[in-house]
Amino acid sequence: MSGGTRRFPRRVLSAACAVVLMASALAAAPQKTAAPAKAATRAAPSPRDTIALLGYVKRLASPSWEGRGIGTAGIDSAADWIAQRMKQAGLEPAGDSGGWFQSFEVTTGVVAEPPCELKINGTTFSLGDALQPLGFSSNGSAHARVVFAGYGITAPGYQWDDYAGLDAHDAIVIVLTQEPGEMDSTSKFDGTYNTPFADLRTKAINAREHGALGLVVVNGPRWHAGEPPRAPARDGEGYMTSGLLAAWVDESAANALLKPAGTDLLHAQAAIESTGEPHSMALPDSATLTVNIKRARAMTRNVIGGFPGRDTARTLVLGAHYDHLGYGGPSSLAPNEHAPHVGADDNASGVAAILAAAQRLGAKKQRGWKPAHTILVTAFTGEEMGLVGSDHFTNDPPKPIETIEAMMNLDMVGRLRNEQLQVMGVGTAAEFPEMVRNVNARVPDARFDLKTSEDGYGPSDHQSFYKKNVPVLMLFTGAHADYHKPSDTWDKIHYAGLARVSDYAQALVESLDARPRPTFTKARSEASQGRIAGGGGYGAWLGTVPNYMQTEGGVLLDDVRDGSPAQKAGIRGGDVIVRFDGMRVDNIYDYTFGLRTRKPGQEVRITVKREGKEVDLVATLGRRP
Repeated sequence: MSGGTRRFPRRVLSAACAVVLMASALAAAPQKTAAPAKAATRAAPSPRDTIALLGYVKRLASPSWEGRGIGTAGIDSAADWIAQRMKQAGLEPAGDSGGWFQSFEVTTGVVAEPPCELKINGTTFSLGDALQPLGFSSNGSAHARVVFAGYGITAPGYQWDDYAGLDAHDAIVIVLTQEPGEMDSTSKFDGTYNTPFADLRTKAINAREHGALGLVVVNGPRWHAGEPPRAPARDGEGYMTSGLLAAWVDESAANALLKPAGTDLLHAQAAIESTGEPHSMALPDSATLTVNIKRARAMTRNVIGGFPGRDTARTLVLGAHYDHLGYGGPSSLAPNEHAPHVGADDNASGVAAILAAAQRLGAKKQRGWKPAHTILVTAFTGEEMGLVGSDHFTNDPPKPIETIEAMMNLDMVGRLRNEQLQVMGVGTAAEFPEMVRNVNARVPDARFDLKTSEDGYGPSDHQSFYKKNVPVLMLFTGAHADYHKPSDTWDKIHYAGLARVSDYAQALVESLDARPRPTFTKARSEASQGRIAGGGGYGAWLGTVPNYMQTEGGVLLDDVRDGSPAQKAGIRGGDVIVRFDGMRVDNIYDYTFGLRTRKPGQEVRITVKREGKEVDLVATLGRRP
């Protein structure tokens, strides 16, 4: 499941993209759904189903498959294995050119190449332990004066601005990682957790907006002495540049920059921490920063199989994403562990559940059953990158999008606790509330305690279908402490519960297959949003639904939330945001930065491209749900 808006443990450097994704996240405080008194019964899952599911999850979550990160050999092996399981279940290939796969290209990360260096007074700090480029850096070289900008933070809500009174125009800016008051719970930033202002891309955009040519970041010696610069991730980093040169250096390079001012990094940090106030300064010397990184590209694949239906103009989609975080990257909640993030619950559990359902449907097919609809069983790639696999599917569907009557998504369904199953999207079709209750009632001794929510938006692949006006349902068994960590392993899955979820998903698909086309409804936007990792949203809110496939030239909007500040301002789906209150917006990170540096209730001017023309609109920002 895609990452969420959260306050990060102090040592975690969060990804800005994750913050935006969860603006459309899971609905909190869902309502308990009572089952009707009478309904036809169905058999409980067999022990054989449970054993099969264990084998599926254990295989998908094998460390040898490298956390199924895009660009790894492991995710290719997983795709091939899933296609074989689909074939064994009796599905027919439904991908490109009559095959099992739907392929497309994505940016997977960055690779640093010489020359990458920082030159200071004849001393060169080269690529390696002394210097690493940041994955979002531009390429090039800049010789400029140097300024020290503390933690590089401008945060009006915290009454903190490291750039106040500092001229950073045409300069190379050196800043500390993390935030002021680290490990001090009484600090303005609450030392227990990082706010989004600790994000390095946010610091880079802030430096750029203050006119800087380059950014150099360094770990402060107070809490991070001796920690080397972290190399850019080969997976999950560098999709979009920040618009300036950016590198991470060690303490010796930082001291060389600060030495002409008669200080060093330890004393420069101490001056901030002892007063609780910014202590920025211009330095009396110049430096040359050179960065050279290559953006890696890779092909990735959705896996699609189908049961042909009696009516070729009617389609249902049963899906789950099979990718995960590879060896970690910016979305990991264990950022210092370079280890396979195997994603047993996220989302080997969902893939296992749809494969088990397909196996049972295939057995029915062998006995003469044929569905009314074509049922497409799909394992999506690129969900963790921003739903790019399901977005590609809906923009280039194997069946015309207008024939897709409903989509069912399973994500993180392997940790059933207290019989609670969350069913999201019940407000996207008029028939869904009654249907999910009736299907739940068919196993009297094993009913779920259903928690339903109406919204069709959320941080998983069903959102891509809902944006195309397709009714959606998503099943989810809840968050846990292993989310986005290497510890999300196969042995922690509740297999009997997973078997029941798979059975319930199959029963929902069969119920949809037996019904007329569901009546699509625009679901109520639920103001209070749940989060995968807990916690509420952060900062100002506009209420837009970005398209993550566009990586430059502005932020393309797929939709805006009903009743949101964006809708009230006249912003609409199809608009491309190119400026936010006068700031250039080239990508989603620029847009996120604009929201972070404004307050709820503040009036801002949004410039959008619409039908080839720029349109200025004024919005009053709300508070993020």
